[in-house]
Amino acid sequence: MDPKVEKFLEDNNMTYLYLLLANLEVERLSNLPFTVKKQMKGKITNIALEHIAANDIPDYVMQEFEEQETSEIDE
Repeated sequence: MDPKVEKFLEDNNMTYLYLLLANLEVERLSNLPFTVKKQMKGKITNIALEHIAANDIPDYVMQEFEEQETSEIDE
């Protein structure tokens, strides 16, 4: 990593990087289909912050696809 960038991140306690990643996660969640977003509990910004803090970025689209496949098989 570039020493200037590393020093900046160290000086700012990684807050900048955390917020940058959270902003990208908000954008990703905002672009999900409505059917996926309506199943979320809470505000998208809070969900994004939780995902970044936990270092866990779930793939909601695949979950929705798998649920649809399961329901089609059951029918």
